[in-house]
Amino acid sequence: MKGVATAQRLVAIQEGPLYRTEGSHITIWCNVSGFQGPSEQNFQWSIYMPTAPEREVQIVSTMDSSFPYAIYTQRVHSGKIYVERVRGNLALLHITDLQARDAGVYECHTPSTDERYFGSLWPSDRAWGGSCVAVIPDSLQASTVPQTLHKVEQDPLELTCDISTETLQHSHLSVAWLRQRGSEKPVEVLALSRDFVLQSSSDYAQRLSLGEMHLDKLGSTTFRLTIFHLQPSDQGEFYCEATEWIQDPDGSWYPMTRKRSEGTVVNVQPTDKEFTVRLETDKRLYTVGEPVEFRCILEAQHVPDRYFAVSWAFNSSLIASMGPNAVPVLNSEFAHREARGQLKVAKEGDNVFVLKIYHLRQEDSGKYNCRVTEREKTVTGEFIDKESKRPKNIPIIVLPIKSSISVEVASNTSVILEGDNLHLSCSIRTAGRPLGRFSVIWQLVDRQNRRSNIVWLDRDGTVQPGASYWERSRFGGVQMEQVQPNTFSLGIYNSRKEDEGQYDCHVTEWVRAVDGEWQVVGERRASTPVSITALETGFAVTAISRTPGVTYCDSFDLQCIIKPHYPSRVPVSVTWRFQPVGTTEFHDLVTFTRDGGVQWGDRSSSFRTRTAIEKAESSNNVRLSISRASDTEAGKYQCVAELWRRNYNSSWMRLAERTSNLLEIRVLQPGEGPGRVPRASSG
Repeated sequence: MKGVATAQRLVAIQEGPLYRTEGSHITIWCNVSGFQGPSEQNFQWSIYMPTAPEREVQIVSTMDSSFPYAIYTQRVHSGKIYVERVRGNLALLHITDLQARDAGVYECHTPSTDERYFGSLWPSDRAWGGSCVAVIPDSLQASTVPQTLHKVEQDPLELTCDISTETLQHSHLSVAWLRQRGSEKPVEVLALSRDFVLQSSSDYAQRLSLGEMHLDKLGSTTFRLTIFHLQPSDQGEFYCEATEWIQDPDGSWYPMTRKRSEGTVVNVQPTDKEFTVRLETDKRLYTVGEPVEFRCILEAQHVPDRYFAVSWAFNSSLIASMGPNAVPVLNSEFAHREARGQLKVAKEGDNVFVLKIYHLRQEDSGKYNCRVTEREKTVTGEFIDKESKRPKNIPIIVLPIKSSISVEVASNTSVILEGDNLHLSCSIRTAGRPLGRFSVIWQLVDRQNRRSNIVWLDRDGTVQPGASYWERSRFGGVQMEQVQPNTFSLGIYNSRKEDEGQYDCHVTEWVRAVDGEWQVVGERRASTPVSITALETGFAVTAISRTPGVTYCDSFDLQCIIKPHYPSRVPVSVTWRFQPVGTTEFHDLVTFTRDGGVQWGDRSSSFRTRTAIEKAESSNNVRLSISRASDTEAGKYQCVAELWRRNYNSSWMRLAERTSNLLEIRVLQPGEGPGRVPRASSG
């Protein structure tokens, strides 16, 4: 809108409509001409809002601090709204943080300073001009993925930026990629103007002209920057900046809003002949038999195009060396280990060299290191050593293997009767995974403290009986078995008194050394006592009869009682012996044999038809019953018991013999009184 003048006074204001975004900084110029009086004129700004187009709302004045209405007072006093005087008759209205309510028609007034009027279109002492301002949302967005990139000189670089806007008015976008280092002023790398013209700062202009950089639009919103060959000077933080432009009525373009993305840090390592070396390993403390790997890592530019030699040392003594051809040469001691597959020197990449020891020995404790030497190849094909570097030594300690096993022995009983079976178990417990294999020896320490090997199982699983147990083991009297991975049993069958003593389980843990030989890493033992009661302990026999005086033709019983009460498996033979009246010699009458049979004596013909002998299986009582007694059966009786044991080879051994007391039996004629009852007497 053009201003209307009083007389020759003319006020001009920036032509509208002006489209500006919320939050932006707007300026509106106002110029007065044809005036009289001082060269420095005053300016007053007002607004007519769309909600009340006829009502003037005063904003700011260069001559009256009380001019602003209440809604603008605070923004004026805080400097967010102010008037900038460009020259005496030209001023700019600044609103630094445009708000939606700031939309409307802006009016510029210049109070008159003329001495006389040449006529007036307005009953006022001021000239004015107006401009329409529209406030639109700021929808411009610029985004990238924040990251840090490590590049080497001559590497390519690609960065993308997504830019979008939802402005309804016709606007143009410009996109610029900038690089900033620390507090330095940002440098424009490459930009696409609102008129679609590529441009860059002087730092990058030559590379743009040579086609070393591209800015491409991918799709509707993505812009990609490409730098084909990075230089060390490119190092810094790259970000993109988008500007949204709108054309004002006077034909000029105005940057409504500007947004920058997050940055991408680009580190560019220069290509030079410097290199560094570092040595790595997983840990410093090892156990014999464990593997170790040392990694010598070379950090340099363009390693494949350069020549490096590597050597390995242990306690300053050479282990191996390897030239650019990557063929290792080992000294004699380590060459022997390498030939047996215990050691390896190799190149695992352009910049990674390794030393591996697959089975550490205790003497491998010490300091390890590598040395890297760069070599230059001459025109004749020979190599010349140049710079050499080595990192700090890495010391390792190799500890001997320590066994972590414990042993526990248990038995089915601590006191058994001779001939009973004895069962023992030896359990091995480990704190972790067993290191190798076990060998187990069962030993007996007898009452005289003599130690003998019963049976053992070697680390290969072979069972071998001891010398004094070989025969019994052959007949199954001694057996050893691995019932679980860590549990070993011992069975003693048909025990003997000499089996009594302390049973000891001796466990040895073995591991295979690097030379293939087995070595002992630990021994543990545990024991338990076993007491064996001899079968003949307390062995005794007693003969009894309740009818020492027997009437002719009556029956009588004799009983032979054996102590102690043996289990049925214990064989005992019982023989009844008889001394007729008037004689001095005993002869065998009948025998209850050890296998349960009955055997008659040579002079027992007169008894056989009238005599019965019986022994209950669960009783230790052997009874002799005689019927139809006659003078022939009168005399003295006694029983003889023999205690037997069947050996492991099925042979028999008589352990003891006991003879009972005498029983005198009188046979009375009918009508004869019993008379004196004879007493039992010892035989």
